[in-house]
Amino acid sequence: MATLTVQGVEDALLDVCGSRGANSAQFRKELNLALPRLYNMGMWRDLVFEEVITTDASTFTIPDNAESIISALVDADGSSTDYSYPRSVRSQHHDYRLAGRDDSAGDHTLSVFGIVDDGYSATVEEPVNGKTYSLRLKPINPSTNLPASGVIYVTFSDGTNTSKIGTDESSEDGGKFTCDGTTGLNTVLVTDDITSISEIRVDTTELAAPVQLLWVETSSSPEVTRVAANNLRQANQVTRYRRYRIDNRDSKTMSLRLLLKRKFKTLIDSTDVVYLSSLNAIKHALLGNIADENADLERSTYHWDACRAVLDEQLDAHRGAARPSIKFDPSGVGAYTPNLM
Repeated sequence: MATLTVQGVEDALLDVCGSRGANSAQFRKELNLALPRLYNMGMWRDLVFEEVITTDASTFTIPDNAESIISALVDADGSSTDYSYPRSVRSQHHDYRLAGRDDSAGDHTLSVFGIVDDGYSATVEEPVNGKTYSLRLKPINPSTNLPASGVIYVTFSDGTNTSKIGTDESSEDGGKFTCDGTTGLNTVLVTDDITSISEIRVDTTELAAPVQLLWVETSSSPEVTRVAANNLRQANQVTRYRRYRIDNRDSKTMSLRLLLKRKFKTLIDSTDVVYLSSLNAIKHALLGNIADENADLERSTYHWDACRAVLDEQLDAHRGAARPSIKFDPSGVGAYTPNLM
């Protein structure tokens, strides 16, 4: 079954379960309220996807449309031959109490723990220690120019001073990027000593198209860039990318094949994809949300329970003969007791 866009869901459900007299903009707001709960209720069909990430650092972030890692295969060799092996994914602070955070001091503690959740970061990629950067705001393909309007504030530091978010990027220490329809915006030469970013924030006006913020390594030839932020567009958006740590003591270029849980992304355009496109489930979610607003607990509970039942039935039909096998691991070291039921 094909998935649907916002317009497809609207055409099917606006008159069925939208608020009385709701127009397209209001119906999209209702979807943005109801769908996050559906996405978080389970790993339904279309909510698990695969992504390959390449990194030469000891940290990496998953795409901003992903919530978390479900499983991971790591190819530490990086050659044309795939030597991938599975790695355990650990919770945040799992190894902090035992071994600390820093794996670059020669202890190589991460080789024991696998992939460790490191919380959230303001940027996609971290700057390299000992190097300095300027910043560049650029359009995302297929666009060749920045939107004609919109403001993005970047709080950065050179280790001592912090940027002035009320000052344009063309001025010293200016952290205010005002989109003007050009091919890109760059911080001036006097701020080429940037070493960290603590916040990237979009102003109260939505951008006409998404843009990207890059680290540009100072005096690099050929030019070396790293991604600081992707898909900046939504009004009042503050970037938070899910970061993980992994043992990469030799700074090799390693490939990580990840199975990810999809995150709900706020629906902005009528062409945005609604990955959880079961119309019956969305119908019950919208009706349950309306009942919540009217303080009708009994009706709300009924609709959300019906929504979960619809999604369970859909998932069973989607799996076919591929049923999950439950295994119990009381020892925690890889042995397991098979489920005899």
